[in-house]
Amino acid sequence: MFAQVKNATVLMLLSAFWPFASVHAATSEQKKAPPTVEVMPISRSTVTQTFTAIATLRANEAITLKAEVAGRVTAINFVEGQQVKKGQLLVTLDNDLLTAELATAQAGLDLAQAEFGRYQSLFKEQQVSALDYERKKAELAQAKAAMSLTLARLKQKEIHAPFSGIIGLRLFSLGDVVQANQSLVSLTSFSPLKADIKIPETSSGQIKLKQTITFAVDAIPDLILKGQVAAFESSLDSGTRAVIMRAMIPQSDRRVKAGMTARATIQLQSTNDIVIPEQALVAQKGKFVVFILKGKEVTATPVTVGQRQTGTVAILSGLHDGDVVVVSGQNKLPKPKMTINPVLMQGGR
Repeated sequence: MFAQVKNATVLMLLSAFWPFASVHAATSEQKKAPPTVEVMPISRSTVTQTFTAIATLRANEAITLKAEVAGRVTAINFVEGQQVKKGQLLVTLDNDLLTAELATAQAGLDLAQAEFGRYQSLFKEQQVSALDYERKKAELAQAKAAMSLTLARLKQKEIHAPFSGIIGLRLFSLGDVVQANQSLVSLTSFSPLKADIKIPETSSGQIKLKQTITFAVDAIPDLILKGQVAAFESSLDSGTRAVIMRAMIPQSDRRVKAGMTARATIQLQSTNDIVIPEQALVAQKGKFVVFILKGKEVTATPVTVGQRQTGTVAILSGLHDGDVVVVSGQNKLPKPKMTINPVLMQGGR
């Protein structure tokens, strides 16, 4: 009986106190301090739009030298990896028989020229017929043709550099008997250097001829090359919908090899945009918002994002020059509109 009375007394006391407890809780909630966040004013700045892509470096000229005719190698006039000049004699094949033929052709040419000269004088004096004169003239032409043919065959026994470049590794030895069209050694010219870059269809219209391109070669960290846009492929790649752009790099480097990759950077255009720290952006439901401060209240405002650079991003719409935005502490702002305790970001303007 006493326990029942005691419990009833407690319930009556709690019922009487409950309204005051609720009011006290509500009052505490209202007096809760607003969250402290970092803010900074923003302004316009010059933003340079850039295009980056992977480029493949290529030699300006690259061929494999081959023998035009069969023959035994009698002389090698280069060292592997050597820089050679255009027209330099590189390989000589045996030419003993052709040298003898050349002597015979020269003797025949000398005789034909002498006889033609004599008949030319006699023809002027009308001591030989026109037919005999024409016959000697034809014999001289035949002797000249025989001489030219022998010289051409002799020329095939010599292999010269068609352009200046670097000789590769030879695939033959002195004394080898090589066959016609047999590969002997590569010759590559890296001055100037070519770079091929795949440009997406949507970006191809922004890049113009003679624009400057900077190349950072991945395999040679300390090497930066500069070139210009030289040409575009006339059609798009059917698979990637990209167009191949070729750049020419006038100053190359001996360390560069054909087939190396490089990171190409092209500056497209400069704009005067609102620029904010990238950390000020908040992703919400597939779009970006920025919290703008007015008085001591912030509002989540949708923005359109432009060019990104290291640590910053350009805003195309949604912000104005002089706006103050939240740059740190957005996780304390669960509502799109809240009162805050703003603190100027250290280093902010």
